[in-house]
Amino acid sequence: MEVKYLIKGKLYDPILFGDEDDDWVGDEENPTCGDCGVHVGEKHLDMCDIERCPACGMQFISCDCGIKYELQEKDMKDLDVYIKKQEKYNEEHYKRVQRILKEIGENKKKQREQKRKRNYDEEM
Repeated sequence: MEVKYLIKGKLYDPILFGDEDDDWVGDEENPTCGDCGVHVGEKHLDMCDIERCPACGMQFISCDCGIKYELQEKDMKDLDVYIKKQEKYNEEHYKRVQRILKEIGENKKKQREQKRKRNYDEEM
């Protein structure tokens, strides 16, 4: 069964174990993924720490490519639906992240102001 990843509106083949640039193989006689245990040429199991994102090359489970869908051949008839759903989710996620970063920046600014005020008060 052929699987594709939908990432940022584009289809990618998964990076199979052994095709990564890293050398995460076990012993030479029986090389297996150090996290999910698959053999060379096999697709990593879900949530494997070692699997790489085919879009950016970073760790698949934690890269910044947004939501990713694993699609099979039967899903391709609804590809446009998945793409729209993915775009909507990623836009909403981006807005949430921007809102959180703004709040963090505002909190840090408040903390710096409070620290300056305490230092000033201590000097007096």
